[in-house]
Amino acid sequence: MIPSETLPALQPVTIANAKDLQLLKTLSIAGFSTSQVSQCSVDFSPDGRLMAGVCYKNTAPVWEAQSGKLLFELLKAPEHLVATSFSPDGKTIATGGFSGKIALYDTSNGELRREFPALPSAVWELDFSPESDRLASASIHSGVQVWESARGKQLWSYGGKERLRVLSVAYAPDGKTIACGMLAGGVVLLDAQTGQVARTLPVEDHVGDVTFNPDGSLLAAGSDDNLIRLWKTVDYSLLNTLEGHADFVNGIAFSPDGSLLVSGSHDKSLGIWEVKSGQLLKRLPGHKQVVLRVAVNSSGTLIASISWDGTVRLWGVE
Repeated sequence: MIPSETLPALQPVTIANAKDLQLLKTLSIAGFSTSQVSQCSVDFSPDGRLMAGVCYKNTAPVWEAQSGKLLFELLKAPEHLVATSFSPDGKTIATGGFSGKIALYDTSNGELRREFPALPSAVWELDFSPESDRLASASIHSGVQVWESARGKQLWSYGGKERLRVLSVAYAPDGKTIACGMLAGGVVLLDAQTGQVARTLPVEDHVGDVTFNPDGSLLAAGSDDNLIRLWKTVDYSLLNTLEGHADFVNGIAFSPDGSLLVSGSHDKSLGIWEVKSGQLLKRLPGHKQVVLRVAVNSSGTLIASISWDGTVRLWGVE
């Protein structure tokens, strides 16, 4: 692990150098309390300069990614926050948690911009539309909601009356589709304008995370059967199933060029996969507890992982 404060010059992680990935820095989540029943979330700002992480009771720290310096905390006292997301325009950080509240903060100073009306159950994940004008929320007992970012007005809801339990939500790069990972199993694809169900993809076990690749041609899902599935979005035929984790797959993220997929698992490790072949290129042990979410910065030089051990770990290739 690099002992100096600022990270060294890093290469973009590629198929060729993935074997050289190493742990660069470990950051502690301010105000964290141990939990094994919660979610965690980590995200980079679009320019890669900032990183936010939340996990159970915390003050929602925002760091300078290159140095690991704590720039500000979004809360004065710890709350049970488990979801965070930067808007694609880089102006806003959204947070959500067990109170059911969604809050938007200014990325320049951490000041609160607005709060949305509280949902009746925990907000489990958040994702902005590509234009940053809408925000999708996944709720552990209240389905999926889409909000108008500027006013906090709820535009539509899916599965709220049925108390559907949703673990993950992701906008497609073209903004037309929202993918939802369901606790009861399966991936539901919604029309992003209306909330109508467009398609359901079969997965028998809980789907912990869903994400589209950068050009929108692939959809990936990590699930509690220890597998990662890849579908081609042109017809949603199954392209590949990635096997290699020994426990639940909780978090997944594509590299900026779409050639690699990063995963985080209940087996306390990260996996680095070649998308084209489905080959596991590197396993990264190091967390002392379950890895819940992973993220890759916009230049592809930094991978972040967040865990129930109360840390965010940064990985890269010098």
